[in-house]
Amino acid sequence: MLGGSFWIALLRNAMGAALILGIFLLLDRPRFPMKKMLGYYGVFGAAAVGAYSVWYMVDVEMFIRLSGLVTIPVLGIFCFVLSADLFYLSVYKLTLGFYMLSVTVFLGVDISRLWFHGNMWIDIALRVVIEMGIMFIVAGKIRPRFHQGRTYLAEVMDFPSAVTLIIIVLIAATIAYWPDHHTLSVSRVIRILILLVMAGIIQWMTFRMYLYRGREFYWRFEKELLEMNELLLRRQLGMFKAAGKEKGNEERICTNAAVNGICAAYETYAKEENIQVDICADIAENIAVREIDMAAILVSIFEKAIWDCKMSGEDDMRIRLIIAQNRGKVAIRCENTCGQQQMRKAYFGDWDAKAESVRKVVDYYNGEMERVTEKSVAISKILLDISMRQDDRMNV
Repeated sequence: MLGGSFWIALLRNAMGAALILGIFLLLDRPRFPMKKMLGYYGVFGAAAVGAYSVWYMVDVEMFIRLSGLVTIPVLGIFCFVLSADLFYLSVYKLTLGFYMLSVTVFLGVDISRLWFHGNMWIDIALRVVIEMGIMFIVAGKIRPRFHQGRTYLAEVMDFPSAVTLIIIVLIAATIAYWPDHHTLSVSRVIRILILLVMAGIIQWMTFRMYLYRGREFYWRFEKELLEMNELLLRRQLGMFKAAGKEKGNEERICTNAAVNGICAAYETYAKEENIQVDICADIAENIAVREIDMAAILVSIFEKAIWDCKMSGEDDMRIRLIIAQNRGKVAIRCENTCGQQQMRKAYFGDWDAKAESVRKVVDYYNGEMERVTEKSVAISKILLDISMRQDDRMNV
């Protein structure tokens, strides 16, 4: 700490509070709307900065020794109360913000003392530049990664992880804030900087370890579900092929056995529900799409189309399916009768929930999928890019 008047202390404290609260809010899942959250943060931040500045004027020595460590519980309680995240996830956000503040204070004070004769304006200018750089990195790099991994982190972060993070940030705080009367030198600054870098690396590796542990947990869970789903689809695929063979070649829809079997089976099912079906399938006998993947797509499309028709309440129910192949692309388009606006709203989200396995298949083939409604007609569109898969098959 390089001293200064009450207003200088107020400025420093405001910068520190803005950094910690800003990082926490960027990474947080707020409990209230953002406008209200900004109001709460602003009022609390102003009150905390004022109290800290008064403390600085009353007892500078005690402020220098304890202000950094007292910041953790003071800001922590406020942030935890307004956060909708789990406790251990909030601990990480708080410790990250406080670690960044410790680095900022150390660099501002020691660089000013080492090369600028302890000029407090140099200290403040350095803090401004460093904090702007930190906020830019947090907003552009850390925030997207953190939000993407929030579910994974919340699943596996626990008491040991929180203790580890708190210990690391206490080490950083001790390095940055503890008064030191030793002779200032470049070697000493470098040693302290190395300790801060090591503390930061440990904190980052702790985050990555729990992130990947969480991902592994979910991937293992999804793998088990997909294996069961694939087993079910394989059995259905066998029945569809058998149903297609029983119909005979005179009713053959296309040359692809898997597509023909599925379409034939669902055409029969739809007609039993008094739904008119028109299928046009122009697709090669052997394409670079696994039969199990094609089954997942067509079963999902047909099930949803038949459900929409049955729930529409219309007398004239229709399904029109087009499957076309052009070079390295496979396009699937299904149009079907659906209900009025309120009926579509009631079941639109349900299709998205049940189509997750289809989305994974479409992503695997670098494709696109979309569902829209136009004048009581639901349209499902899927495009698969099989050009890379064809090249892989030719190279085998």
